[in-house]
Amino acid sequence: MVGRYLTLSRIGVGGMGIVYRAHDSELNRTVALKVLPPALSKYPEYLKRFHTEAQAQARLNSPHVVTLYEMMDHPVGQVLVLEYVEGETLESRLRHYGPLTVSEAVSVFEQAMRGVDHIHRMGVVHRDLKPSNIFITRDGEIKLMDFGIARLMDNHDPSQNGAMVGTLLYISPEQINGRETDGRSDVYTLGISLFESVTGRLPFERRTDYALMHAHVQENPPSPKEFQRRLPRELEAVILKAIAKDPSRRFQTVAEFRAALLELGLVERRQSSIANGFPGMRGRRRNTEDSPRRIWGGAWLDFSMVTAAFLLALALGVFPANLGPARNGADEMTRTQTVKWKKPQPARKEAVSRKTDTDTPPKVIERKDKYDALRQAWGG
Repeated sequence: MVGRYLTLSRIGVGGMGIVYRAHDSELNRTVALKVLPPALSKYPEYLKRFHTEAQAQARLNSPHVVTLYEMMDHPVGQVLVLEYVEGETLESRLRHYGPLTVSEAVSVFEQAMRGVDHIHRMGVVHRDLKPSNIFITRDGEIKLMDFGIARLMDNHDPSQNGAMVGTLLYISPEQINGRETDGRSDVYTLGISLFESVTGRLPFERRTDYALMHAHVQENPPSPKEFQRRLPRELEAVILKAIAKDPSRRFQTVAEFRAALLELGLVERRQSSIANGFPGMRGRRRNTEDSPRRIWGGAWLDFSMVTAAFLLALALGVFPANLGPARNGADEMTRTQTVKWKKPQPARKEAVSRKTDTDTPPKVIERKDKYDALRQAWGG
């Protein structure tokens, strides 16, 4: 028990603690508990970030943001009590089903942007809007989660700036350079996530952290149409504007970004939710898994019918008995080889913060680090 909460199962482990599914014994509901264990609570940097996450999420009240119920101090560590939702992350959806169709992607991101617009109006910048932090509920609603590196715009604590925080595959150039971030940084990260959702790959996939940072800061992104030729040119233009290097050349607000998506005419403004899930999406995995069974079942039926016809013809004397060995259809089928295509795995999707050794927790890469000279060369 954690207070009045009975822990049921562990959902996952992240850089900022452990998440459990739990039962609220007083209100008789399922909740999620995010626990920062004492081993991390003793580090001021981690404790401050955990409190900032709670303060940021406490400001928010949107159907597209996971709700924070309370924060408490317990012998197991600092605890956030959060809304529990069932479904899967956008990252999981892409991994299992591949790229979204254009209409599916617009449905997901226009909902996500409603949540982000609310976040920004409440003075919060998320700074890590990657697919693993965009949650798709069983009812098809989109909810944003994990405010572990969020920035409070009205908090002028210098520790909120000057450090590179985020996930390198999605991070904005200004975050890499340690510059002050605002809502346009979230526009960039959402643009990278949208690129990945419709193409099945990221615009920048490199083998090293340095190469990845260099690509975000210096290299022009490829056109998403290079990987998805049927992508509308209007959507291509929207994505490329969102991931412009210079924040002044991007959409200046998430509301502007969302309006550009809706103008594509692929989702009705009043009925843009995916309450029934993506059409055909839930059956896609099932159909994919059942298709080999159906193929072999149909082939066996065909083979049986051909064999029966041949034996009947032989019995009636239509064919001579000494035709020689017939070619066995089953043997032909067993000689058929199935080639499995493996989707190339992108570069590591890990946060910038990482463990330096077994005794100390991962630390944020500060401005004075091994990449400082590089950022200065790039204008950071």
